[in-house]
Amino acid sequence: MEIVKIGDERLRQACKPVRKPNRNIRALLRQMLETMYAANGVGLAAPQVGIAKRLAVVDVGDGPIELVNPEIVASEGEETDTEGCLSVPGMIGEVTRAQWVRVKAQDGEGRQVWVEGDGLLARALQHEIDHLDGILFIDKAANLRPAPAPGPGIVFMGTPEFAVVSLQHLLESGHDILAVVTQPDRPVGRGMAMTPPPVKRLAERHGIPVLQPRRARDPEFLERLRAIGPDLIVVVAYGQILPAELLQIPKLGCMNVHASLLPKYRGAAPFQWAIINGETETGITTMFMAEELDAGDILLQRRLAIGPDEDAASLHDRLAVLGAEVLLETIERLSKGELTRYPQDHTEATYYPRLDRDDGELDWSLSAQQVHDRVRGLNPWPGAFTFLDGRRIKIIAGKTGGATDGEPGTVQSINDDGLGVATGEGIYIITRLQPANGRVLSADEFARGYRITSGAKLGRAPGNMV
Repeated sequence: MEIVKIGDERLRQACKPVRKPNRNIRALLRQMLETMYAANGVGLAAPQVGIAKRLAVVDVGDGPIELVNPEIVASEGEETDTEGCLSVPGMIGEVTRAQWVRVKAQDGEGRQVWVEGDGLLARALQHEIDHLDGILFIDKAANLRPAPAPGPGIVFMGTPEFAVVSLQHLLESGHDILAVVTQPDRPVGRGMAMTPPPVKRLAERHGIPVLQPRRARDPEFLERLRAIGPDLIVVVAYGQILPAELLQIPKLGCMNVHASLLPKYRGAAPFQWAIINGETETGITTMFMAEELDAGDILLQRRLAIGPDEDAASLHDRLAVLGAEVLLETIERLSKGELTRYPQDHTEATYYPRLDRDDGELDWSLSAQQVHDRVRGLNPWPGAFTFLDGRRIKIIAGKTGGATDGEPGTVQSINDDGLGVATGEGIYIITRLQPANGRVLSADEFARGYRITSGAKLGRAPGNMV
């Protein structure tokens, strides 16, 4: 069947209800599905093939849905995302629609059906039902613009929120995401409920196939990747070291977004360690991956200043956005032949390991500035902590103070400014902290509630720690 294009009056006509589905209607629905699949679409309405009947088909990756006389009977929420249309080729725009809908319809046999969906399914249902009323997505779209030229077929590998931003930018820019690879679901919280990674949740909302191998070197997983046949694999905070067999699969290679200015700060926690070490600058590096960790040829780098009181949570969010922007620029310039890869100077390389819970304990013999940097770099995880009378206390925030000759770890002052604690060089003023199993308190609230006085000692002491 031929898809009707914008400018054809048939797209603007309100369609007539189907009185009773029959053999011809069933055949028409099958032909519409075949036409939709051939055009790589996720939905098709009857007026798009020149037929003024209230018929639509949808498939966002969970199997075909055939709808006769569909109507939206309930909706919730609101979500804005990029849309295109087979009848408006070469154009995309942002459209705000309900995030969840319930649709009442009939199937090809005339039986009543109910379809509920959110994310991409909800958007496709609303888009196709609009067609039945003569409405095109361009009537509702903001920032209407030409769709980007087809780029490489991409497999995206990532897991946490940091990677979500890059995947979202790729989707909004119209890149062809063939599949998403992420870590397996994990038990989370006191109830240990199995919880999908953030990247998986985003991929499923967009109907993208998701692969969750336990190990990236599993033979079955590698065979599945070869069958997908990506031109490019993009890796952003995936969480596993990739084997050589995987690196050889994509035609254009495996590209990594790393949150440091390589070759410095190789490893799994680069910007956290940059803050801990008192750095005033970090950045993003895109590179082609090699077998050695974070040692591949560099493509692009962008610098980012670290604020004097900025913590890892804030820097994480800014780097995630910068990483997504540099990733898009890298892919675009590579496709135009404007980038030359260059090797890292391995003699300048530094490596910092993944942080663990024990890294959070504060050493009060360090200088006040070093303590401040450590608190910033460890927030939110694993969190800086110390002990008072054998009980663990998490330090959320603070600042450097004046000079002192007090013994490191000794509380020197208690006032509205915070708890002044002696360090190996100067005073560190704790402004917010959290007792074990308690809520976050201001230093003043903590001092009143726990009756702490000047001269109290923070840090490890003989006996049990909790």
